Amino acid sequence: MGTVAEMESCAALLRRAFGTVAREFGLTEKNAPSNAAFTTAENLRRHVEDGMMLYGMYRAGDLVGTVALKKSRNADGTYYIERLAVEPASRHRGYGTDLLWFAVERIRCLGGAAASVGLIDDNEQLKRWYRSKGFTQHDRRRVAHLPFKVCYMSLEVEARRPGGPLRERCG
Repeated sequence: MGTVAEMESCAALLRRAFGTVAREFGLTEKNAPSNAAFTTAENLRRHVEDGMMLYGMYRAGDLVGTVALKKSRNADGTYYIERLAVEPASRHRGYGTDLLWFAVERIRCLGGAAASVGLIDDNEQLKRWYRSKGFTQHDRRRVAHLPFKVCYMSLEVEARRPGGPLRERCG
């Protein structure tokens, strides 16, 4: 994703998708300005210029989901999965799972050894979802600029995906 129109579409989708979580947990642009619920196309462009790899999932020509990867600067072989979002009207169709496994496969193809995610520690539903995909919690801490504790979960990318092996092809 790289055109101005694609960045605008992606930012709008992220605002809608993360907006449901922001409302649920009382996040605002003032208390959590870095949350994807408040992202802009310009913000996405800056992240991409800084090394974030942003992907979109399209169905019938419409953007229905996004996922981003960012290589860790501190943990060798670790990639962060960020901005995994599905259009609220398109949820519960397996798109989130497809985006997650796409991201894990890309990490493996990039030579990564681990996928890591950070999420609101009180979001038990999302933690259960990641656990069901094989992720394990490895840290929980307060981040100075956020009004909540962050739960960090990870998955070894060589691990086998529930229901079958990861694809062997990288392209």
